[in-house]
Amino acid sequence: MLAVAAFAAAPAPQRIVTFAPSLSETVFALGAGDRVVGVGDYAAFPPAVQALPRVGGLYNPNLERLTALRPDLVLIPSPIAKLQALGAARGIRVAVVPLDSLEDLQSGIPEIGALVGRTAAARALASSIRTELARVRARTAGLDKLPVLLVLDRPTAGPLRGIFSTGGGSFLDQLTSIAGGRNIFHDVGRRYFQASLEEILRRRPAVILELQAGGRAGPGLEAAAARAWSGLFGRGRTPPVHVLTDPIFVVPGPRVAAAAQRLAHLLHPELPPAPAP
Repeated sequence: MLAVAAFAAAPAPQRIVTFAPSLSETVFALGAGDRVVGVGDYAAFPPAVQALPRVGGLYNPNLERLTALRPDLVLIPSPIAKLQALGAARGIRVAVVPLDSLEDLQSGIPEIGALVGRTAAARALASSIRTELARVRARTAGLDKLPVLLVLDRPTAGPLRGIFSTGGGSFLDQLTSIAGGRNIFHDVGRRYFQASLEEILRRRPAVILELQAGGRAGPGLEAAAARAWSGLFGRGRTPPVHVLTDPIFVVPGPRVAAAAQRLAHLLHPELPPAPAP
């Protein structure tokens, strides 16, 4: 917190680079998007980031391109030695702000607000997210918690294999719970792991959610996924399979409440439309 206080006391940065979609979305949501001069390779929202220079991925940053952008603030979601070393050598502020969970959002948004000189906007955004998530949670509170298999990655060609899922405490685990579901691997203490087909069968999911951020949505995609899973469960016994291509479901950023609302209606289509805020 001392580092953040020191940054807040300095002049507001005018040339910001963000290395994660969640960080990019947050800076723009706080009204400082006009000062973003570069983004990581996976930034996709808001549309304005599409025109910005790319500085590589978090683990393979393009240091030459980053340096050429002359940033006075670089935001990263986890410690990366080469980026922090570059910042120390060139006098660039490099701030680590993790946004991996809903708790991280509540602490990270005000932190980013302090760094970019938008403290009031940050407080308002964090409060709005809390309110909207509480509204979704209240609407699903009395519903059965459907057991959900969250698939973060798998080969789409060939037989079903290499299923990567997520455990308890992760952003998606939390979002699923708020939306009226129950992650079947909630008791697993790892955020990202390979799940065996035998264990998936044993835990008997009622719904399968495949996260394919950036993919092409359409009935053909879901039909292909359902065929793949029928090889495990058998015809007529395969649970509903939904393929989610919108990155909103994998970015723990300002749009989490909208993601929770959409998940709630996906898991519980009987829900009436959400009341106006």
